Amino acid sequence: PGYGGTAEQGILRALSRGLGRFDIASRAITFRTSGKRPSREYALELDDLRAARDELRASHDKVALVGRSFGGRMCAFLAAVEPPDALAILGHPISPPDRPRPKDEDALQGVRCPTLVVQGERDELGPLAVLQRIALVNPLIDLVVIEGAGHEFGAKEREAVDQVARWLDATLR
Repeated sequence: PGYGGTAEQGILRALSRGLGRFDIASRAITFRTSGKRPSREYALELDDLRAARDELRASHDKVALVGRSFGGRMCAFLAAVEPPDALAILGHPISPPDRPRPKDEDALQGVRCPTLVVQGERDELGPLAVLQRIALVNPLIDLVVIEGAGHEFGAKEREAVDQVARWLDATLR
C-alpha cells in the first residue's frame, strides 16, 4: 500500500481484481507500521514483505512483488537484495521535490529481475526524468507513462492497473 495505507486501498483491491482476470493470485498486505512512522531502515516493512512473499512462494512457482507508492519503494528495496521473479511499481515516489532519495534510485537501478514502473505523467513525487534515466541504465526496467495522471492516477487508475496485470501475465508465464 501507499504510505499510511492498508490492504484495503482502492487501487490494491482493483489490482487484485485485475490480476484475477489472468488467474494470478495476489495477497495485499498492510504494513504493521501503517499509520505510524516507518521503522528504522524499513526493517519491519521489509519483514512484512518477506513474510507475504514466502507465504505465496510456498504454493506458487513464481512470485512478483507489486507495490503502490511507499509500498513500491519497499518492494524495490527488497527486490534489490532478494530478487523476486518480477517487480511492479505503481507510482514510484522516487524523488519528491527538494527531497532526493539516492537510496531509492540505487535500489531501482540495481534490481535484477524484470521490472515495470507505471508512472503518472504529472507525478510530482516521481519525476519522469529520474525514472527515464534509471530505465536507460537498467535494461530490465520497463517504464509505462500514464498520460494526464498524477501520483494518485485518479480517473486513469484502471489503465494503470490494467498495465500491471497484462505485464505480469506476460512476464510470469
